[in-house]
Amino acid sequence: MKKYEFLGHTADFRIRVYGRNFKEIIQNSLLALKSFWKPKLTKEKEEIFLDLENKNPAFLLIDFLSEVLSQTYIKKAIFLNFNEEELSLNKIKGKLNGFRFNLLKKDIKAITYHQANFYENKGLFIFEFIIDI
Repeated sequence: MKKYEFLGHTADFRIRVYGRNFKEIIQNSLLALKSFWKPKLTKEKEEIFLDLENKNPAFLLIDFLSEVLSQTYIKKAIFLNFNEEELSLNKIKGKLNGFRFNLLKKDIKAITYHQANFYENKGLFIFEFIIDI
């Protein structure tokens, strides 16, 4: 099963993420961002805590990824694993773990709400979002 794929978009970059559940969508979104950035990671660990709520699951995921994006540049770290304390389609609460980096090969300006979509198809969750590069 594919975890994510990059799709063409006029001026930005569209990403489609797949998962069997909401946590897998989160994990695979983190993998997609890492794959896009192509970081040179160090062995130095980094951890942050997030507590987010939104009634719209697609917007909750955008809020989550936007926080990941800002913390990536603040902490100079790529976050790879999410350990949930509380997780539902309306709440993401838990720790993100990752590693600091020396270099990112690409930059992301923003994770946009434009055309964000989260849905289920034949037992598989799908999340689509656009990154501004």
